[in-house]
Amino acid sequence: MRIPLTRLLATLFLAGGTSGAALAKDQPPAMPTRDVVVTYEVDPSPPTVESVAFLVAEGRIRTEGQGLINRVTHLIDTRGGDVTAVIDEERSYHDLGKVAEVMTQDILPIRQGDKMTREGSDRVAGQNCTVWRIEPAGESTDEEARHACITADGVPLRLREGEGSDALTLYVATEVRYGAQDPARFRVPSGYKPITEP
Repeated sequence: MRIPLTRLLATLFLAGGTSGAALAKDQPPAMPTRDVVVTYEVDPSPPTVESVAFLVAEGRIRTEGQGLINRVTHLIDTRGGDVTAVIDEERSYHDLGKVAEVMTQDILPIRQGDKMTREGSDRVAGQNCTVWRIEPAGESTDEEARHACITADGVPLRLREGEGSDALTLYVATEVRYGAQDPARFRVPSGYKPITEP
């Protein structure tokens, strides 16, 4: 999926005090509940995010995509808020700070306070998903509404924003692979050097 650095994630966990039964009925989990890797079809213009892996036990996300110059992997700690950009070609990394909420805005489209309306169901990349209309908290227009197809266990398979002929598809999943993830893949590899600001 194409996710500009200025608007990427909000690791938004649902408001406390909601029962599990109500949660399942009213909206899907804000983050996948099982380890999974999803490959997406996206606009090829960089920067892009084409693959997203979730390490559920640690609340970590790994994205892979094309930066403006190099291929870039982002390691996101949704609990601590830290994000690290890793450039394998240069064996280097750059700590971006606590920008997880921004970096996951599209990866995890559900945010606390959003109005969720069930619109139907679909099947994407071999997985059943429910289509949700997501409206930002407060007053919003149709142009600000998003339409996300999300599995029952919280995996986002498609995200669109806007209405009618002006609607834009941000990403569509092409492959979903469930399975235990290696925690080492969500950390900076040994021997990589930090990039320091001049």
